[in-house]
Order: sequence, then C-alpha cells, then structure tokens
Amino acid sequence: MPTDGAFSQRPMMRRFRRSGGGSACLARLCHVLASLAALFPAAAGAADCPTAFDTSVVARGLDAHGDIALADGRTIRLAALADITASPDPARRAALDRLVAGRTLTLAIADSTPDRYGRLAALARLPDGKLLQQAALEEGLAVARPEAGYIGCMPALIAAEQPARTAGLGVWARLPLKAAPPEALASAAGHFSVVTGRVLTVGSTRRLDYLNFGPVWRQDTTVRVDESGRAALQAHGLDVASLAGREVMLRGDVDLVDGPLIDLRWAEQMEVVAEAAKP
Repeated sequence: MPTDGAFSQRPMMRRFRRSGGGSACLARLCHVLASLAALFPAAAGAADCPTAFDTSVVARGLDAHGDIALADGRTIRLAALADITASPDPARRAALDRLVAGRTLTLAIADSTPDRYGRLAALARLPDGKLLQQAALEEGLAVARPEAGYIGCMPALIAAEQPARTAGLGVWARLPLKAAPPEALASAAGHFSVVTGRVLTVGSTRRLDYLNFGPVWRQDTTVRVDESGRAALQAHGLDVASLAGREVMLRGDVDLVDGPLIDLRWAEQMEVVAEAAKP
C-alpha cells in the first residue's frame, strides 16, 4: 500500500555505540529543564502548519489504498497522519469513507508537488469547519505523524488523538507497542508505529546518539538520534543524555537493523511519559 512517509526503507547500517552520557552536572541541569517541557509545547516550528484553506474540492470517496479520490481525478493523502496497518482495514476504510464521500473539502497545502504516487498531501476541512485529520484521530482511525511542512500542527493533532488513546479506540486498542522485549515490535517492522518503553542507557558519538531499551544492542530496540534530531530536542529543552532511565513514548518508522530501530528527526516524535526511576 503506498503511504509515502508513513513507511520507509533505510539502508542496512550497523550501529556503533558508546556507553555513558556526558557530564553528570549537565545531565542533572538538563533533567530539570526537560521536566518543564515534557509534553513538547509547540515552540520552534509553530508556524510550520498551513492555515490558508483556500482550495475547495469534492471527494468521491476512498480509493483502493485508503486515500481520498477527488471528483477532478486527483488523489489526496491526509497530511500528518499514519495508518499503522500493513494492509487496508475495512472498518477504517468504511469510517473514513463515511466522513468524506460526496462532501466538499477545503484544503490547506504546504507543498503543491504530488508525491511519487501522484498524491497531494493536505490538511482537509470538512463542511462543518472541523479538520478531517482531527475527526479521524478522535475516532482512532489513525495516529498523528510528524511530517515536513506540518510539524507545527503536531501539538493540536496529538491533543485530538488523546481521547481515543485513553479509551483504547481503533488503532489504540493495540498501541502503543512495547519497546522491550524486541520481539514485541516484530509486527511493526517496516511500518510507522507508536512505541513506549524505558530508556536503559544513552550512547553517543560525535554525530549520533542512541537511546538503548535493552542491554544487548545487536538485538534490543534502539532509537537513533542524528544531529538534526539532537538539535530539535535541545530546542525543546531536552538533552539526549537526560533521557537515561526515563520512560518515553515514540512514534516513527520501525526498521530491523541488528534489532528494532527508530530514527528520531523531530522532537515531536517523542513524549516523556515518566521521570527516571529513583535508585
């Protein structure tokens, strides 16, 4: 099923880590700062969310891949959402079709260039003024997914999915998945998912940081943080070293590279669930 951005393939690269996590004093300071920003309020990138709903279209319904087919022949992909299933879900398809079929939608678009499947990513507003993404998230039909051009939308989208998360509706009946043991992520390999667990250790190199969810890096779950992800976390008041011992919830593509691996590019991929356990 084509889902540009939701499912990705990355080069099979080995992961090299170092134990430790930087200065203890810096870690304690960052730990305090991080507690003030645990829910990642929209600071940097707050303007990175389209607000000009200036394109009206008529939706025929969903196509074979679960995207929105328009009366003019184009196809719309709902930006900043991910369907975490590996194959089309009939119940999700029926629920989304009920929301859009035959209706006039108003679009806000960050980039008018179609993706490789010919789809246009957009925010879509329903005739009653409600955002279609919001309606889908409230019913547990999808999860919010950070996406270039729509990062500033994430706080509102994550808030919209919260009732479904709390009630275990739709996709949240089986999410979040556990980071440990690594076998718990086998079904998510190659797909976008939501994962929760406690960071056991943090390893760092000059260009990369690693959040390790188990003692054996060749088989346990790891989050790889590149320089852009490191900077994004720091902009939201979090230093990677301060995450050791903390329980976090992550969203991203799950790859198998010597064990489950998630790449973190945006701070909005992570939510700190609990502070570090006290000795």
